Amino acid sequence: MLSAFAHAIDRHGDLAWGQILVTPFELGAWSLLEPKGDQNHAPQLCWIRPDLLGCVWMAGGGEGTAGMSVYLSLLSSEQGSWGVPQCISQDLERSEQNPLLFLSDGVLHLIHSAQRVRDPSDRTWAEAQSSFSMQWTAVLRHQTLKIDVIDLGRPESWEGQAWSAAKDLIETPAFCRHPPHRLADGTWLLPIYRSLEQGGSFGHDHSEVLQLDAAGVPMGSPFAVPESTGRVHGSIVPSADGTTLHQFLRSRLADWVYCSTSEDAGLSWSSPQSTDLPNNNSSIQACRLESGRLALIFNRFGFLPDPNDPDASSAWGEARWPRTRWPLSIAISADDGQSWPWIRDIDTGFGFCGPMNWDLNGQLAYPTLLEGRPGELHVAYSWAERQAIRYLSLRETDILGEMLLG
Repeated sequence: MLSAFAHAIDRHGDLAWGQILVTPFELGAWSLLEPKGDQNHAPQLCWIRPDLLGCVWMAGGGEGTAGMSVYLSLLSSEQGSWGVPQCISQDLERSEQNPLLFLSDGVLHLIHSAQRVRDPSDRTWAEAQSSFSMQWTAVLRHQTLKIDVIDLGRPESWEGQAWSAAKDLIETPAFCRHPPHRLADGTWLLPIYRSLEQGGSFGHDHSEVLQLDAAGVPMGSPFAVPESTGRVHGSIVPSADGTTLHQFLRSRLADWVYCSTSEDAGLSWSSPQSTDLPNNNSSIQACRLESGRLALIFNRFGFLPDPNDPDASSAWGEARWPRTRWPLSIAISADDGQSWPWIRDIDTGFGFCGPMNWDLNGQLAYPTLLEGRPGELHVAYSWAERQAIRYLSLRETDILGEMLLG
């Protein structure tokens, strides 16, 4: 009996970590960054120079365990592939998570959380109806590196010891996820959130915005985002005309993406309101494009209200955790997020969807989205249940459809 497998050409041996590929039936140009632990999660991209793109993420044995550290990989025009990741955080006794980068006056800034840890064999937290991950103990850490010392041929020039010593950014526990938004005066607005133990599963978490000066130093107490219980992971973008700030937020209820606005350069914020995009209680990120349109990357799944039972919705202060973190999609709006007429799934997982194999589909989570050349988008996300970070570059027209711009 003929078997096609006996005649197939196996190209797996041609693949390498960090290599950028264009392959049949795959969208865009893509790469898998070299894993640095059992879990690789929460990437963020940052333009360090026009010819140098950085990606940071957390990697190690598991979220909430000691040794979960921050790694940085670089993609340069000179080398053409993602380099070997280097550990750049400095505290092996805490779980270092949710890193972000931003560039200010020739200095690269790293901010990440660092929380107390538990022993994976300790189950007392479950008996106490708490959570394994003690996010409420997290401090925000800040490190810096002058970009003119980065030598791509010398990884030691940008590994952990090359950075400044980590300092606590603020005195009180807080968490972060997305990079700060730069204002016209050179200061920055960093979205943060307070993760609380009470309520269980982080349903009482709420958002604030911390203003930083050009050196990354806090300028005062954070600004509250009112009525933001359960809305976290703020991602700030300007309106198309530049007069308003929009902060898009994840929902702990796993229902919708929410949006809060500011009319005074981030000093005060409106109560978050739901958008038309679903959310699965996983991270999202927004990006203002050179075209003037607004892009948002998210998992196109949510627990939407039952139209036959309007009283069945959960209350704020609870949290719902669907394990469905797929498909990964990009939506585009031409009216500052009032509507999202263009949506495309950019990764749907491995295709498993039955009741017996649904868990095998692999989570596609915590995406980050940047624009490089006008209309060229750069994406990174946790791939295949956090086995690696997947990078993808595609074009705005891939989401809109080529015919719309013809």
